[in-house]
Amino acid sequence: MGIGIAIFILLILLLSSAGIVLVRIALLRKDSLDASLVPKEEREKLSAETEGRRIIARNTEEMQKYSDEVFRNAPLETVSITSSDGLRLEADFIPSGNHRYALIIHGYKCDRKAMYLLSSVFFHEWGFSLVIPDCRSHGKSEGRWIGMGWLEKDDIKLWCEWITKRDPEAEIILFGVSMGAAAVMMASGLNLPSSVKAAVEDCGYTSAWEIFKNELKMLYHLPAFPLLYIFSFFSRLLAGYTPKEASSLRMLKKSELPMLFIHGGSDHFVSTSMLDECFQAKTKGWKEKLIIPDAGHAEAYLRDPLHYFSTMRKFIEKEISLKTSN
Repeated sequence: MGIGIAIFILLILLLSSAGIVLVRIALLRKDSLDASLVPKEEREKLSAETEGRRIIARNTEEMQKYSDEVFRNAPLETVSITSSDGLRLEADFIPSGNHRYALIIHGYKCDRKAMYLLSSVFFHEWGFSLVIPDCRSHGKSEGRWIGMGWLEKDDIKLWCEWITKRDPEAEIILFGVSMGAAAVMMASGLNLPSSVKAAVEDCGYTSAWEIFKNELKMLYHLPAFPLLYIFSFFSRLLAGYTPKEASSLRMLKKSELPMLFIHGGSDHFVSTSMLDECFQAKTKGWKEKLIIPDAGHAEAYLRDPLHYFSTMRKFIEKEISLKTSN
């Protein structure tokens, strides 16, 4: 009996240690993308020399020249707000002189500079003021634990309130990629200011639980039970929420905000099937979706920019007139 109890206690300690390690890997602040978190299939695809990769490289180079010019000459300001839990959150702000604003949310373990390319080529070109935050626990914003969209959704609401206070006539479009897209979907179910007119999510996930379950399987060849349940216990203890709480689906059911759902048809990081689940979960308000074939994770606008941006423009013009844009 004594040996059995000792083995049981040892097993509990080992599983608890593994849970804490996984929480630290997945949620602890880190200011650069950890390539080990990207599935092997996705890493191999990104490194392979294919026609699709050449198209993306060519489009990236062309857009980068324009983006560099925009951010070199734009009247960029650094602004900040304080989150509900006392964190200083920082953003780049580029005013346009009109009442159109784009609040642009980056993805997991990168920073606001990752959004410069898309922000300049689309939103700046069409006359939007840009508000590009560093999410909590990223870049120059404070924080220790990443919220996987769940904590960030409340920060998005605060940024919307900051914009509206600065400009009572503001018309705001929410835009996010990957984790930023999940944050936008989650925020869309909140009581946002009436100045928020529509949202665009690009390759967002259904929930942090599903993403972590997939990662356990792809990266470590492990089932969800028991590690993900132990992970959830420690994520609640350390980060203040569980992966099941961080659910885009649950918040989309409450959302009445017009929304465009975008995904790459060859996304092996956030499965394209999650697009359909998110799209179906939103039952209130009008919605549209766009799948770019052969595009990987967060690559849709680089794989087929003409289709991507024309679709987005038509969607936004249903809520905001862009006739006076550049």
